Formats: sequence, structure tokens, C-alpha cells
Amino acid sequence: MQKTLIAVVILAVVGAGLYYLLTSYQPSPEALSELQQEERQMPDEVNELGTDGEVRGTVVSVNTEQAMVDGPYLVMLEQGNGEAAVIAVPSMGLPTCAARENIADVSLLAAGQLVEARGAIGEGGVIIPCESAKHYLKVVELN
Repeated sequence: MQKTLIAVVILAVVGAGLYYLLTSYQPSPEALSELQQEERQMPDEVNELGTDGEVRGTVVSVNTEQAMVDGPYLVMLEQGNGEAAVIAVPSMGLPTCAARENIADVSLLAAGQLVEARGAIGEGGVIIPCESAKHYLKVVELN
């Protein structure tokens, strides 16, 4: 009986302490300010899947492995600001893309080339040039 009473008291104390910890947490003013500043700097279009976005950058690599299983060709870029970007060009559905005539041959792209793309923004900010005749992927010729 005495052991049961002690176990109940210990559980009550642990439960009360856990409840206090979970309900009383308040982020520091510095952390809260930092989060609010990051939200203000985040472009709205990043969160809007399906809206159009544009990228311009130097090709870092072209990944064609997913195309073997009907996945997209992935063109990795480094933008002028140093940020990375990914362009996902459909492989299997490419002939039916509205932008087919505006999409450069991915197999001819090479690291170091400057490219521009416009397409729908997918998950993770990936640009998918296909759904509209206004979409494109092109190599930029430097004069």
C-alpha cells in the first residue's frame, strides 16, 4: 500500500512538472524577432505552388537518372546571388507539354552554361517548365 502511494505521488509530481514545462514556454524576444524578420523576407510566391517563377543561373549539373523511370530531368543551377535552383523538365510527358517548343534539349546542356527558365513552382521551389506556352528553358548566349 505504501509503495503504491509513493508511486502515485511521484507520477503526480512528474505529470505536474511536465504540464508546467509544456504550457509555460515562451520564446525569447530575440528568437521571436528573428522569426518575424525571416517571414517578412520570404517571397510570397515560394509558398504558392503552381504559380509561375523564373530562374537564371549557371548549370552546375544535369541529372538524367530519374528519366530512366519516367521521372524528370533535373537541371541544377547556381544563381547570380549564389543560391541554388532546380529545374525539373518532364521526360515522359515532354511531347505533350504546352511549352515543348520552348524547352532546350536537356541532353545538350553542360555544366558552366548560362540558362534561363520560366515555369510553374513545384514543391521545394522547383521550376517546372511545361504547363503553359509561356514557359521555357533556354541557353543564354553571351555576346
